[in-house]
Amino acid sequence: MRPLLLLLFVSLLLPGLAGAQTREDQARDDLNYGDSRRQVLSEGGDIWYGAGATIGFSANNFSSSFRIGLAPMVGYKLNNFVSVGPRVSIIYNHFRYDPGYSIPEFKEGYWTWAAGMFARAKVYRGFFVHAEYSLQSEVDFVPDNNSASGISTNRYTQAIPFLGAGLSQGGGPGSTGFEILLLFRLSQRERLNDAPYEIRSGINYNF
Repeated sequence: MRPLLLLLFVSLLLPGLAGAQTREDQARDDLNYGDSRRQVLSEGGDIWYGAGATIGFSANNFSSSFRIGLAPMVGYKLNNFVSVGPRVSIIYNHFRYDPGYSIPEFKEGYWTWAAGMFARAKVYRGFFVHAEYSLQSEVDFVPDNNSASGISTNRYTQAIPFLGAGLSQGGGPGSTGFEILLLFRLSQRERLNDAPYEIRSGINYNF
C-alpha cells in the first residue's frame, strides 16, 4: 500500500515541478532578451544612419559629363552585431556631346536612381560584411538616325544582388564615423558597361 501511495504522490508532484521549470526557463529567456535590448539602447539606440555622396566630372575633345548625387541609408540593429535596413540613391547627370562637322550639339540632363534593402554584420573591430539587393535605373545613349544629333537616350532598370565587405573608422554608438566598402555583383552583367563591382565611401552615425 505504501509504494502505491508514494507513486501517486510523485505522479501528482512531477507536472507541477515541470511547469515551474518551464516558467523559470521562459522568465530567464525573457530577462536575457530584455538585457540585450537594454544594452543596445544604452549604447546609443537601435537605429543608425549613413550617407554617401557622388560627384564627378570628365571631358574629352567631343564630350563632357557631370554627375552629383546622394545615397542615404538607415539601419535597424537586430542585436549588437547584425543590422538591416533600406538604402536609396539619387544622382543628377548632365551629358554633352559635340561631334562637329555641322552636326547639332547634343545635351541631356537626367536622373538615375537605386533603391534596395541591405543586411550588415560586424565582424571584428571596424570590419563588417555587407549584402544588398538593389533595383537600379540607369540611362544609355544609343545611335538614332531620326534624331538631329544622331543620339537618343534609353532608360533601363535592373535588379542587382551585391555582396562585399567594408571598414568603418571612428564612429560607434552616438558618434560619427567614416566607412569604405567594396561590393561585388553576384548576377551576370546585362550590358557591356555594367561594372562587376562597386566601391563606396561615406559617413555613418551610431553604427
